[in-house]
Amino acid sequence: MIANQLDISMYVRATQSNMESLERCVKSLEENENDVREEARKALLNICQNVLKSPNDDKSREVRLDDEMVVEKLLPAVGAMECLFDVGYVEDGERIFLPHNTSLSRLQSLLKLLSTVSESKPARLATRVIEEQSSAMQKEFFKRISEYFHGVMHYEDPDLQRKARSVIPIVQLEIAAMTKMRDLQKAHKFNNATEATSSTQFEAELIAKDLLLVELLHWFKSDFFKWVNSPKCSICSAECVYESVVPSTNRRCSRIELHKCKKCNVIVEFPRYSHPELLLTLRRGRCGEWANVFTLLCRSLGYDARFICDETDHVWTEIWSASSKRWTHVDPCENVIDKPLMYEKGWKKKLTYIIAYSKDEVQDVTWRYTRNQEAVMKRRKTCTEQSLRQFLQSLNDQRQNSPNYSCARREYVVKRNLLELADMLYIPGLQNENSDETYEGRTSGSVAWRLARGEITQANIEKGYIWDISKYGQTFELQYNIVKDMYHVHNDGTILEQISGWQEGINIMDGGVFRKEEHDWKMVYLARSPQAQYGYIKWSFKITNSELYIEMFNLKAKSEVFHGANVSWKIEALFNDDKMIVIPISNCNSFCTKEVQKAVRLDIIVTLSGGQDQIAWQHAQLFRQSLESIEEASMIISIQLKNCGTKK
Repeated sequence: MIANQLDISMYVRATQSNMESLERCVKSLEENENDVREEARKALLNICQNVLKSPNDDKSREVRLDDEMVVEKLLPAVGAMECLFDVGYVEDGERIFLPHNTSLSRLQSLLKLLSTVSESKPARLATRVIEEQSSAMQKEFFKRISEYFHGVMHYEDPDLQRKARSVIPIVQLEIAAMTKMRDLQKAHKFNNATEATSSTQFEAELIAKDLLLVELLHWFKSDFFKWVNSPKCSICSAECVYESVVPSTNRRCSRIELHKCKKCNVIVEFPRYSHPELLLTLRRGRCGEWANVFTLLCRSLGYDARFICDETDHVWTEIWSASSKRWTHVDPCENVIDKPLMYEKGWKKKLTYIIAYSKDEVQDVTWRYTRNQEAVMKRRKTCTEQSLRQFLQSLNDQRQNSPNYSCARREYVVKRNLLELADMLYIPGLQNENSDETYEGRTSGSVAWRLARGEITQANIEKGYIWDISKYGQTFELQYNIVKDMYHVHNDGTILEQISGWQEGINIMDGGVFRKEEHDWKMVYLARSPQAQYGYIKWSFKITNSELYIEMFNLKAKSEVFHGANVSWKIEALFNDDKMIVIPISNCNSFCTKEVQKAVRLDIIVTLSGGQDQIAWQHAQLFRQSLESIEEASMIISIQLKNCGTKK
């Protein structure tokens, strides 16, 4: 009898929680402009009505992500796609689908909420409902914060840290970091000093630790951890699709996803482990598992690290940089360091609360990740700002006043907090609003999943970079390696200059071109955005030395095309008399021309186009190369120069 009562009570609480979640999704539609909100509402109503009218028809349960309704009405509206996911829709390739084993009760609730969303209610009743919802939302939010704050103490377990260190190739990473350190010293002529001071040595140690972090991040992303959209079938190794989720009885596992094999219909379990120890062996998951394990590895190497949770559904790590005296954003899923505005500017996230958790403290760090505080404040409706500050302070007081917490550590953390507050302070006009920093959409996870979450964009970029080919002598050779994502300027085998990141060396990019890694096939390449008809990249080269002119141009570049796609190259050569000629490149594998003689500027342009069906974007692959071909150049541009006074 008691057990039955408990079951009923748990069911009631779960139903209330689910209803509150759905109401929040519908409520978020109000953040949109009136016409955007109304178009999204009508589209959602249409989807609900079609399913309820023909519940056994697969077509009525399917919503394709490239459908005009999705692209023009649902994706532009804050909260629209969230409504569908909340009632049970799941990603299934290039569509989302409502599984037949999903109860239609939540869909009916959504239909009712959407039907009454524009109806007026007495002000007093509306106020009371909002207050009740806010109280429940705050309680759940604070409970979640408390659980995360308790959970990060796993990282402080000495035995677990030893296990974590045992999987890291520390010597290999230290050698790579020290190699970069020596390159930096040469570049800045640090080694010209006759006698290094203790201060300089100390600073070098701090910089070396930052460089080790870069190597750790790259190794973690490239070699150690694997992203899983859906596990392979345990019987036939075919692709699986998400079916449903069930609770886990294992306290180290938050839930178990059930995925169904497309070929043999076997159900494959995908446990979502929340404890990092098991993940050191499994080495797979999504952003939750990635950030969890990476934060542990950082703690095991002595970094002050903390786990960052974005309430709009993403997690990552922050590292305290002793050399720059600030917290540094580190996203292991994306292999990105110190780009905190990536989520707002690149992924187009509508941020609300971003909370940092460490052994010392829990902090609201939202303001490091936004340049639109006014919009963020309008979305922070879960609790009052005062109640959040008080709650976080109470947790910090409890942790920092515990018996094993030293006074010296407490004083250090207080001073560090003051530096952090100053770092997060944003004053418009005093900082560069038009920074030339670029931010791509999300790269981890399937394209359909990222599109549905609105975290991939078709942004155009005008980087404006122009390579000065005349400052290196009469031979200029530019190599790009897509595996390392690095440009090198060579001269007789010597590296004269290097730039990290393919976008950093371009003049213009259009069509949302992005770097795609296929870890199952172990390949990497550049491709256009799934929404773009074409992708376009231009590299620019100029001569600033009036005594030199271009004599000859050579190009070697890798590419692959499938299903009628096309990768086309051309040269636009500009001369002193403003004359310009266009030279098609017939074979990028080995191309040479003297038609560019006496040009003062060259623009090298590549266009990606064509392909078939919804994955046409993937059929034109620029610089396609094995991830194991670490040292192989993906593109080599050689330009021979001649002195104006040299006789032919």
